[in-house]
Amino acid sequence: MEKSEFRSEVEHLGRVEGIIQNKLEKLYREKNPLRERVLQERKEMWAENRHGIGDFDDVVFMSSQETAVSFAEKQFEWNDLETQRMKKMEKSPYFGRVDFEESETGEKDRIYIGIYSLTQEETQEIVIVDWRAPIASMFYQFDLGPAWYQVHDYKNEVEITGKRQYKIEKGRLLSVYDTDSSMYDDILGDVLSKHSDHKLKVIIGSIQKEQNAAIRSDTKKSCLIYGLAGSGKTSIGLHRLAYVLYCNRDTIKSENILILSNNHIFGSYISTILPDLGEKPAQTKVFADLLRAGLGEGLEVEDYYSQLKSIETPFAEERKRWIRVKYSADLLEYCIRYFADFPFQIPEIRYGEDILATPEEIRKKLDAQHFPDFSSRMERLKVLVRKAIEDYFTLQKEEMCREFLESQGDVLSEKEAKVLYRRTMYETIQSAQEEVIRLNRLKAGKQMTEVYGEYLRQTGEGDREDREQEVVRLSDSLERGRLLYEDALFYLFIKVLMGEVAPFPAIYHTVIDESQDYNLLQLYIMKRLFPKSSFTLLGDIYQTVNSLTTIQRYEEYERVFGAGLIQIRLSKCYRSSSDINALAFRLIDEAAHPIAENYSYFARPVKKPQYIISRDMLSCLVPILKQLENHHSVAVIVNGDEEAFAVKSYLHKHMEAQLIISPEDEMKDRLVIMPLLLAKGLEFDAVILFGLIHSNEAKESGEDSPLFRRKVYLGCTRALHELYFIEREALPDSLGECAPYLEMTEFIAG
Repeated sequence: MEKSEFRSEVEHLGRVEGIIQNKLEKLYREKNPLRERVLQERKEMWAENRHGIGDFDDVVFMSSQETAVSFAEKQFEWNDLETQRMKKMEKSPYFGRVDFEESETGEKDRIYIGIYSLTQEETQEIVIVDWRAPIASMFYQFDLGPAWYQVHDYKNEVEITGKRQYKIEKGRLLSVYDTDSSMYDDILGDVLSKHSDHKLKVIIGSIQKEQNAAIRSDTKKSCLIYGLAGSGKTSIGLHRLAYVLYCNRDTIKSENILILSNNHIFGSYISTILPDLGEKPAQTKVFADLLRAGLGEGLEVEDYYSQLKSIETPFAEERKRWIRVKYSADLLEYCIRYFADFPFQIPEIRYGEDILATPEEIRKKLDAQHFPDFSSRMERLKVLVRKAIEDYFTLQKEEMCREFLESQGDVLSEKEAKVLYRRTMYETIQSAQEEVIRLNRLKAGKQMTEVYGEYLRQTGEGDREDREQEVVRLSDSLERGRLLYEDALFYLFIKVLMGEVAPFPAIYHTVIDESQDYNLLQLYIMKRLFPKSSFTLLGDIYQTVNSLTTIQRYEEYERVFGAGLIQIRLSKCYRSSSDINALAFRLIDEAAHPIAENYSYFARPVKKPQYIISRDMLSCLVPILKQLENHHSVAVIVNGDEEAFAVKSYLHKHMEAQLIISPEDEMKDRLVIMPLLLAKGLEFDAVILFGLIHSNEAKESGEDSPLFRRKVYLGCTRALHELYFIEREALPDSLGECAPYLEMTEFIAG
């Protein structure tokens, strides 16, 4: 680029920064008056209403005062949010530019694209376009030449004549690229080569075409975004949230969004994404929160990670057998049908000696309709009871009123007789509906064991004695108030189907990270708990660490979310260096279980993964960790808690390291020690896999044989730049084909 052109860009940046400064000064000037207005409105509301509410006028006045307070508070909140946005824009107002010509009119135009929009107030000129705006999609989707963008139902066709990308830091223009998609990899490579801390970062300047398609997919529909480790699923899923908020700003706020994960470590990892994108933080929960809230007090429930550890023991075959049943689609769909067609007890509806409706008549009408759930069927039953009584009373109205007058004519007027008639009808309806409720006052625990037992009898799972023992065990566990994790999930499912757990109707969009680690039972529960929500599901079936509690095929999602589920595959991996990715691909591409689809990885060679053999494995750690001191984030990943404690104890004498063994923990230190299961979804500059290969190969068996390799794959793909294996023995024969991707060394303690 010529110096004059670069100078022109610097001047343009200066003009933009002037607009931002003017906006900031205005926002600062308005802040204190807005704060004072909030305080004054609150003061007036309480001062004027100390006497309490005496009549309807007081109610109207109180309501108007509350409206005034709410309006003032919203203005103050907007000022604060806009100030934060402008301060971010002050450092880097835009990252891209698209020059284009309208196909119909030939009119030439140019847009600058940034994290937020910016308008010149005096002229209402749009200075910067928000990256989520429809017109900004051209920057990600098209190279030079024909292009289009769509606003509502209208497709605008254009010719792109130029594209630029900018690197602006702390208000200074560092570089300008005339670019197309062939250069995006270079720009992205620069982003990926940087050090990582323990927070996920905004990537709007380097979003790729396929990632852009995932972000901008229909926000009203549920969407599965899947791909191998490092393909950007989590980043794209969270950027999609910002897009959902942008497209539905009048109906969806941050408080209407939920981000769900299996542990709090992930919650801290993604905590800054929405604020960095100029939105308020969304709600974040772990599934255990939903489980505890749904089951209520008084139950002791095994946690998810304890279940995973338990089923890896050699004595877990019987337990695994019944988990398969509880997590099966057949049982879940049987339960849904059972409660949707629940055989309620129906009383005979009478008034005095007259029979208004027989149980058979009501049941016939009830069974004529299909209901999506137990609660809907119960409500319909109560409607039918009320209708039978109302029909009877309507026909008998004149006679009843006459009888009331004849029996109490000396004290009743005709108007009072009609009031007594209506009161009698309502009391009859209430009494009959209360009888329906009394007859069908069900206990979720009893219903759970009954429906489970009946399903086992119908399917013939196991022999009769085994079935009976399993049902008795489940009943006894509930009686004692101590449930295995799978039993707790099944119990919550039954309570949800029976309408005993209140749904969350204010959640309109839910992101489920690492969704392959949930089972169908959990996904059914979440679909019912968030009835008004669309979902963004992020998953990689190659990161499943067992075949029992996880989703094994992407087709399984359609059982829960329907055939209309949008499915988008991210086919390129960006996180790890090409040396690490080459090894990772080799691990999961087995002859017996080949990768079903084509994937590639970003070419970024750094250093071959190191395979270090040492009889005294702990003695290797300090020398390796000293070599990694320039990295911002380093993880020693072990197989389980016992190994984590051993590593922490050894390193305590040499350096600071944070031990993470609970899903409640939050990453704080540069160096962390953690079990493999807790490392899911995270990334680090450098990773040491400590004894992970041989300890897991020893557990390899039959149906779970590919899962040993997947565990190693999961560990490998946590590393961005450097990867080390520390093992007592040489690479096992089962991984012999991986040897060319590793640099082998033997460590002898000095």
